[in-house]
Amino acid sequence: MKTVRVHKFDLSVPMQEEEIENPAPGPGEILVRSGAMGVNPVDIAIRAAKHPYAKLVTPPYIPGAEAAGEVVSLGEGVDGLSVGQRVFGRVLEGGYAELVRMPANTTALLPDAYSYEQGAGITVPFYTAWNALVIKAEAGAGETVLVQGGAGGVGSASIQLAKRMGCQVIATVSSKEKADFCESMGADATINYREEDFAERCMEITGGRGVDIIVELAACDNFDKDLDAIRVDGRIIVIGTGTGKGPQAEFRVPSVMTKDAHVLGLAVVNLIPKMPEVVRRFTPVLEEGSLKIHIDQALPLESANKAHEVVLSGKFLGKVVLTP
Repeated sequence: MKTVRVHKFDLSVPMQEEEIENPAPGPGEILVRSGAMGVNPVDIAIRAAKHPYAKLVTPPYIPGAEAAGEVVSLGEGVDGLSVGQRVFGRVLEGGYAELVRMPANTTALLPDAYSYEQGAGITVPFYTAWNALVIKAEAGAGETVLVQGGAGGVGSASIQLAKRMGCQVIATVSSKEKADFCESMGADATINYREEDFAERCMEITGGRGVDIIVELAACDNFDKDLDAIRVDGRIIVIGTGTGKGPQAEFRVPSVMTKDAHVLGLAVVNLIPKMPEVVRRFTPVLEEGSLKIHIDQALPLESANKAHEVVLSGKFLGKVVLTP
């Protein structure tokens, strides 16, 4: 099968398109012919060896965490799925490939209302947003949520889920185009962080109280200022350092103390045991057909290096995907 592999942990070393042997599903797994594969900042962070997951893979390896496509074979013990069905989910051994293995118990049917390209933009963004808002933050109606970087995949998913939960949503952006996009996703207010102090604006918007929850996707840039934006007993959910950023951030310890701040980390690998329950609860939301999954660019698999450049640039809205 055709795939793209990383041969060295270094963004200056291009990924290589290669032909490798077709995989076979193991017990409890399914084999899916990819219709599209999601491209995420974590793929780039691992490739740059700036993410803990880099210790779990050895080059050459196939990057990518999610895909959507058609079931072509079932592993031993798989029930509830059939050959020919349209599905999406987390992949095993990397998603940048024509054929991918998926764990059957965390794979979901893709409703006809969504294309394969859109299906490849569900697993990482929406399950991560669910983990942040439902499981970690336990967000409730009437609370105010700040989404740091609302125009990306996880950001736009967080906006939509927070609104469904009855929250007021503020999103930070870097342009008028991204502000308009976030508002189309449901954001009540946007803050251009290049032109305004986001913490001061959050205080203005909340009447001096501060936001209840921050979904933090660029902690290396924002974490210290987040402490000025939250209310006492506010929750900061740390999802990412920021695309292409290093692993460290400086912050004022007294600010954590005086705000009684709840700082909650989030890693997808730790969500795996909870995934069957997340899929069960999220599926009815997806089946409504009302979620907005915006695909900015769908590039061919052989353009994976370009896809990474696009994501690193930040010049996209929603999601970038690859197609076989």
